[in-house]
Amino acid sequence: MASPLQTLSLQIFGVSTGFVTAGAIIALSYSTVPIFLSHPNEISLRHLRDLFSSGSHIFPQLATAASTAFATLAYTAPPASSLRTQYIIAAAGTIGIAPFTIFVMKPTNMTLKEIGEQGDEGIKKSGGEQRVQELLRRFGRLNALRGGLLALGAGVGLYAALSQAN
Repeated sequence: MASPLQTLSLQIFGVSTGFVTAGAIIALSYSTVPIFLSHPNEISLRHLRDLFSSGSHIFPQLATAASTAFATLAYTAPPASSLRTQYIIAAAGTIGIAPFTIFVMKPTNMTLKEIGEQGDEGIKKSGGEQRVQELLRRFGRLNALRGGLLALGAGVGLYAALSQAN
């Protein structure tokens, strides 16, 4: 059983890391994608590749850290309790961005990456400027949804933490 201070520390860490990471992911969708759409596709695709690279070194680790905090809280919660179930849902929700990225976003991400690597020729082969703009918008929507999934997990973790405090 965890001490009250350990429990509180895990709660604060899991909830804050989950919400901050979700906010950063959602902010990228609503701030960066419109900028990409306002520039020539070749330039936007180059910057998107950099965004993919930097994001892959930050967001999975933060989601894993938040999920680990919630999983630890689930482990220390009373067996067969609603509190344990809530923390399990929070852990699954926060780490859920990994399978969502792999199974839902990866086709769009890889298509954008491949087009970007081929430059103007790739843009032409993909179906033109409009097709690239469509893929960028799709990336933005999917990325915002991914952040929403993470926020949902953090929200369940917050609910569990607040219900445990009573």
